[in-house]
Order: sequence, then structure tokens, then C-alpha cells
Amino acid sequence: MNLLRRPWSFRAKFVLSTVLIALILPTTGGIILYDRELATAKSLIEDDLVTQLSHLAESLHPTLSFDDKLSANELISTLLINPQINRVEVWQKDENSSDRSKYKLFATTATNKELPILKETNPPSFNRKWTSNSLTLSQKVYAFGNLAGFIKAERSLSDLQEKRHSYLQLVLTSWLIIIGVIILVAIWYQYSLTAPLQELMKVAEKVSTEGSYDYRAKKLSEDEFGRLTTIFNQMLASISDANRRLLDSKREVESRVIERTKDLTVANEKLVNEMSRREQANQELLLTKDKLSRQEKLASVGQLSSNIAHELRNPMAAIRNSVYFLGLQNFEDEKIKHHLEVIDRELTLGDEVIQRLLEMTRSEIIKFEKIDLKQIAQESHRLTDSSNLSELQFDADLEPFIINADRVLFRQVLSNLFLNSLQAHDLQSTEKCKIGIEAKKGKEKTNEIRVWDSGTGIRTEFQDNIFDPLISHKNNGAGLGLPLCRDILTRHNGKISLEYSSDIGTTFLIELPPSKKNLT
Repeated sequence: MNLLRRPWSFRAKFVLSTVLIALILPTTGGIILYDRELATAKSLIEDDLVTQLSHLAESLHPTLSFDDKLSANELISTLLINPQINRVEVWQKDENSSDRSKYKLFATTATNKELPILKETNPPSFNRKWTSNSLTLSQKVYAFGNLAGFIKAERSLSDLQEKRHSYLQLVLTSWLIIIGVIILVAIWYQYSLTAPLQELMKVAEKVSTEGSYDYRAKKLSEDEFGRLTTIFNQMLASISDANRRLLDSKREVESRVIERTKDLTVANEKLVNEMSRREQANQELLLTKDKLSRQEKLASVGQLSSNIAHELRNPMAAIRNSVYFLGLQNFEDEKIKHHLEVIDRELTLGDEVIQRLLEMTRSEIIKFEKIDLKQIAQESHRLTDSSNLSELQFDADLEPFIINADRVLFRQVLSNLFLNSLQAHDLQSTEKCKIGIEAKKGKEKTNEIRVWDSGTGIRTEFQDNIFDPLISHKNNGAGLGLPLCRDILTRHNGKISLEYSSDIGTTFLIELPPSKKNLT
């Protein structure tokens, strides 16, 4: 049972199944052929002996009628020409006995003729008895239409045993040759099938663990796997180029922010010098500064969003073309066709998200609709956690819990929060990350939605600026997730706040009004 549960590799499964088939099919075929040949040989032997006894029975009835034992012995001795015939006996009905079913030995080829009278109430017209070493047959003998006796012959099966031994040697030799050829072909086939896959997996693991897109897979063949390797390397090159340009854009944005921050710092120092004389004026200037800083950062966010959208759509278009090509090559495989349709559907969804992000930066009207919170939460969780590293728990005081929101944008809010929860999960833990949503109606029918997780939490010194754009305390973070959530919810006339965070988890509170009208 433990052997069946272990995670077998594809190569091990392929070799094992091929070896099993190579053992089962030739063995089964050999047994069937052996049984069929043995049955045919036995049938020929039996038919030959039956024919001989039938001819002999036609010649014996005069000898039984006139009690001519000498002639009977001469006739049955002719069967001994066949060296496989061990013994022939002729039994005559005992007319002197009161029991009409008794027979006496009339003639025999055996040296010991003192055999008892045989009693058979109904002697068979044709009787056979097979043993491992001999075949015994009996045939009735009629004289003038009356049953006069019967003849019995015993034939040795030594020739059949010899033929069986020779056939077994032939079958065993053929079986070994067939198995050897099948195993060699299977080993060659599985190597040509799994070697390119292992090369792709090795490169993918290096890219995943080291975060570098400079690795390339070796092209081991010119078949479909070779073309797949070429497409894979082209995709890595495209991603590497997009990643490099994204990093350059990020550095440029950071440099511009630093320069702008320096300018604002100088302006702030000038304003601080006037704080002692005009406190009210200083407050207004501080508000103006904060507003300007936010506008500049939001402008940077808009530019970064445009760059990201531009850079993502190129590899997505390449992936979509690859999906279309693979669909043409594998249109008869339903499983591959299904997964290609899933990829195409998710690419379409990604295009829609990018388009809505660009619409958000242009402050276009968002599209309100009635949404089942549980359904949109499950959809966001499935899109965010494709590796099944977490489990989602949902609890609401109404079923279904309906909210009025833009489906795509609100799904983006939940996806950002779920992604933060996954990134805050302890990687050393063997348990899945727990993510939960609790929904209820608050004051004035306001929708209160709490999103919690079992992650490591947010450090206290970072909690004050988690909603500021371009500020991130994660190694690979861009600082856009939570600011984007706040911006989307603000456009919904709602808000988001950090309600609780510690080393055992974090809880965010989302408040949405019950309004149904469209807002900008």
C-alpha cells in the first residue's frame, strides 16, 4: 500500500507499465498458443486412434462370431506397428453367463492373459480416458446387428510429451526475445519522451528558485518537444526582457521620487521656519504638501500601471498564440483541449483586469452590479492561489450576501489581500495558510467585510504607512497592492482599514455602503 502511495516519476511509471505489459501479453499469448497446440495434438492423436479402432472393429466381428481367437490376435497385432500402442484387448460377451452384461477377455496383446471378466451394464460406443502418460479408447463390435463385444486400446503419450517439451522451449525462447525487444523499445521511447521534459523542469526550477530568467533549456530533439523547448526559451527571453525593462522603470520612478522628495524636503524646511509666526498658514501649507505628494505618487502609479500593462500584454499575446498553436496540434485530446481552454480563459480575464486598471487611472465610471460575496471571494481565491497553498473560510450573516460593486475591481481588491496573506505565511510551516472572510450588516445597513489570515502579521513600525503608494516592506514588493485597494474602495464610497495585526495573523476591515448608483 505504501509503495502505491509513493510519488512515482513519469519515467518510473512508464517503464514499470511497459515492463508489466511486456510480461503479461507475451506470457498470455504463449499460454494460449501452447494450450491450443496441445489440444490440437491431442485431438489428432485421438482421431487417429478412433479411426484405427473403427476399422479394426469392422474386421473383428467374424472372429467373435466364430470364436476365432487366433485371427483376432493377428488382427489386433497389426496395431502394434505403431510403437506408441501399448496394449490392445478384445472382450467378448459371455453367452454362457446368466448375467447378460458380463464380458470375458477374448484376445489381447498383453503377455498376462489371466484377466478377470469385465462387467459393464452399458458398455459405451466410444469411451476415452486421458492420463498424463496414456490414452485409453474403447469401441463396440457388432456381429449381424447384435453387440458381440468391444475392443479396447491403450496408447502411450510419450511422443506428445516430447512435442510438448520442444514447443515449450520454442515458446520460452520466443517469449524472451519478444520481451527483450519490447523492453529495449520502451527504454528508448521513454528516454526520448522524458529527457526533454526533465530538461524543461530543471530550467524551470532554476528560474523559480534563483529568480533569474537568463537560463535556457537545451534542445534535445527536432520533434514536438524540440519546438516546445524553442517556444519555452523564447518565452523566457521575452519575460527576461520585460522584467529588465520593468526594473529599469522602477529604478527611474524611485529616482524621480527621491528627487521630488528632496525638493519637497527643502520646501518643508522653509515652511517650518514660518510655523512659529503663522501656525494656521503652516497647517494649510502642510495639507498642500501632503496633497501634492499624493498626487505625484498617484501620477507615478498611473505611469507604472501603463508600463506594466504594456509589458504584460506582449508575453500574454505570445502565450495566447502558443495556446492557439497547441490547440491545433492537440484538438483530439480532450484533456489537453480543456487545459488550453482554461489558459485562454484566464488570459482573457487578465486582459480585462489590465484594462480596468488603466480605466481606474483615467478615473472612468466604474460599473456597479449585484455580486454574491461568497462567489466572488471563491473566484478571487482560485485565481490568486493556483498552487493550493491555502484554504478559504467564509462566514456571513446572510446567504447569499449581496453587495453592489464593480465585479472586476472588487475581485482585484480581494486578490491583493489574499496575495498579501499568502506572502505573509510561514514557509517553514507544513500547514496550509488559512484565509477567512466574515461579512455582516453594520449600522445603516453598511456592509462590513473582514478579511483575515493566519500569517506572520505586519510589524508595528510599518502599520502607519501600509496604504502609501510605492512603499513596501517586502523584498519583491512594489507597494501598490494596498494603495490600489484603498483607491478602488474610495471610488465605491467605501473604505479599508487595518483592524488587527500580530504574529498570529492580520485582519482588514472593508466598509461598503448599500448605494446602487454609479460613482466616478
